[in-house]
Amino acid sequence: MNQQYKALKDVGRWKKGQMIGTLPAAQINQLLTDGVIEAVEQTKPKTTKEVKIDV
Repeated sequence: MNQQYKALKDVGRWKKGQMIGTLPAAQINQLLTDGVIEAVEQTKPKTTKEVKIDV
């Protein structure tokens, strides 16, 4: 899965708080350096384990 980024300020067609779509790597690096976007930590979906108890 690719790294995802969130806009901290309005960036092109994306508004503050929106997830940034596909951009060239150079532009992503520049926006990260400028503090306009931030990387979003990806979390794995939680899995639940079913436990059977004999009564």
